[in-house]
Amino acid sequence: MFKKLKLKLTFLNVGVFFILFLTFNVVIYLYAKSNIYFSIDKNLLISRDMIQRNMPQNSSYLSTLDPRVIAIVRDKSGKVILDTHINIFYRANQEYIKPTKVDQLYDINFKRFHFRSIAFSAQLKSETVMVQLLRNTNSEIEFLKNLLKIIIWGSIIVLLVCTLAGNLLAKRSMVPIVKAWEKQKRFVGDASHELRTPLTVIQAQLELVIRNSEDKIITKSENLGIALSETRRLSKLVADLLILTRSDSDAVEIDKKTVNMYLLIKKITDIYAEAADMEDKQVKTDLEKNLIVNCDEERIKQLMVILLDNAIKYTYRGGNIQVVLTQKDNKCIIYVKDDGIGIKSEEKELVFERFYRGDKSRNRETGGAGLGLSIAKWIVQKHEGTINIFENIPRGTVVEVVLKNNFS
Repeated sequence: MFKKLKLKLTFLNVGVFFILFLTFNVVIYLYAKSNIYFSIDKNLLISRDMIQRNMPQNSSYLSTLDPRVIAIVRDKSGKVILDTHINIFYRANQEYIKPTKVDQLYDINFKRFHFRSIAFSAQLKSETVMVQLLRNTNSEIEFLKNLLKIIIWGSIIVLLVCTLAGNLLAKRSMVPIVKAWEKQKRFVGDASHELRTPLTVIQAQLELVIRNSEDKIITKSENLGIALSETRRLSKLVADLLILTRSDSDAVEIDKKTVNMYLLIKKITDIYAEAADMEDKQVKTDLEKNLIVNCDEERIKQLMVILLDNAIKYTYRGGNIQVVLTQKDNKCIIYVKDDGIGIKSEEKELVFERFYRGDKSRNRETGGAGLGLSIAKWIVQKHEGTINIFENIPRGTVVEVVLKNNFS
């Protein structure tokens, strides 16, 4: 599939560049040819007007504006008169240069010679004669031929260059497409795996319940509890997938309004402090009061839930989680620090990818599917901010969220 797409892109790039180059050169050639013939025709017409005005007063007046223009006078029978003014070449080739059109500019070509000509009637000593003006165009024709050769050879060279350049551009264009395709394949595969696992567990537990249908419900409470837990996990996973899918298509709108960040974060941390205490972990806060921010309150709540949930989940018993809210340079800064298992330096960017769980300790027992930080990053980006992960000294992780230009 990618080979065909790459080939199409190559042909498209080559076609566009080559057509533009060819069009440009054709325009140059036609413009040069038009200008050359315009100048020649102009000189012939001016010479005709001069001869028509002067011949009645001076029978020998055959001067022209351009010394390269030759005048030949013929009588009614077509015989050349005043032949003393004619070069021997023209006398020897009278049959070839004999006029075939009157009062009309046209080309005469014979052997290897080229002429531009016009024939017209004039009065000479009360007698009507035919005057023919000839202008040799060999040099101009040779110039146009050379120009055409240059265009043809240039087009061949440019076609080769365009093919190489088109192939290179196609390769570069394919990079994000291939990455997006691989990312999509990985996403679909991971989603399928994450969905299949809880479904398998639910099916197995319900089959155990049905197999012994005569047993009381209370004896099957463990099986039902496991099925319920996996159902909740499955529901959360589907909800997270829906958020990410809608975020990719920009279908989720951000409803910004004035929010007191101190009250918002304190409310969430108080809830998580109770949950952490049950696991022998402690949540501490250092929140700047009266910090007002223009943001989507529900999304910021979701962001804090994701960060606090991760911090508590990956912190050892007896550990500490600290939440800091401050402002600097007209920016709202949130820190969520823990002294847990930490994140490897090479994984700091990868953890924002969907379904990524690099550390073995970040397994399914934690209940996560590796989507939380992807959603967190999307929320921060929608608020025109940044999110980064740092190492917490001596142990653990620091997540920094900076919300830019969101103050009301």
